[in-house]
Amino acid sequence: MSVVLRPDHHAPIRPRSSPEVIKTLVARLTERDRRIMRLIWRHKVLTTDQLTALGWNSYNTAKQRLATLHRLRALERIRPWNPRGGAPWHYVLDTPGAEILAAEHGQTLREFGYRRDRALNPVTSAALGHLRGLNQVFVDLYAHARTEANDAHLDWWTEAECADLYGDIVRPDGGGTWTIANRHVGFFLEYDMGTERLRRLVDKIAAYGELAATTATTPVVLLHLPNRRREAHLRRALGTGPAVTVATATHDAHPAEAVWVRADDPHLHPRRLIDLAPDGKTAHQPMLPAWDDEEEDVG
Repeated sequence: MSVVLRPDHHAPIRPRSSPEVIKTLVARLTERDRRIMRLIWRHKVLTTDQLTALGWNSYNTAKQRLATLHRLRALERIRPWNPRGGAPWHYVLDTPGAEILAAEHGQTLREFGYRRDRALNPVTSAALGHLRGLNQVFVDLYAHARTEANDAHLDWWTEAECADLYGDIVRPDGGGTWTIANRHVGFFLEYDMGTERLRRLVDKIAAYGELAATTATTPVVLLHLPNRRREAHLRRALGTGPAVTVATATHDAHPAEAVWVRADDPHLHPRRLIDLAPDGKTAHQPMLPAWDDEEEDVG
């Protein structure tokens, strides 16, 4: 089953990429534009609201700039059909934008891994809701870290990046390290839509236990769940002694705040993400790819 797209009979036909289109686009791009393009490529699809949180302090400013990037062919945008109305624009990388990012790496489009049809696939997939929700966790944490007063920093790895390293044992939806001041906690994220059997989630926790034993590390596994009922059922299925440190929260909670409850806590005391390390220690994550602060700093 695929997502139905909202028809737009007034949308002009998009011109093919050409040297003239590329030249015009390069001349108009700012460094923030390029960083936004990299983020969209890395996370596949991001909405207007999500991109505003990642790169701007004003929704109207973000909306106007994103419209310009769409007109210049840096980005493509699609609005999935919503019978109740109000679906936001979903942005993906367009071909001229991909050519510019590929050139930054000295690559052709094929070497860069871009194909327009594949770039559009996530927006038309039945899994769009899962990807959008997963990306929202990243956006919430990143936006929290953008505020200097929070003294926070996020390193994030996508599902594909985690799968490249750990796919033979477990396939997280995402992972990273959350740092506040001189404290940090490594985590893996399972973003649950309530469609999987609880037994499958329990089996995943066992796989994380195998990963922790293999790598001699102590990551925290975050289970992000659609509602309290699902959370209560899963906690009962997990028991009080899972193989790794597990914490649960629901989709309506901000992931940086005191909303996570560890599975081994009989008092159900909500904790901040930074406070989830077992016994107050630092939770270390298995080795992940190098993080490029300069590339991802869109503040």
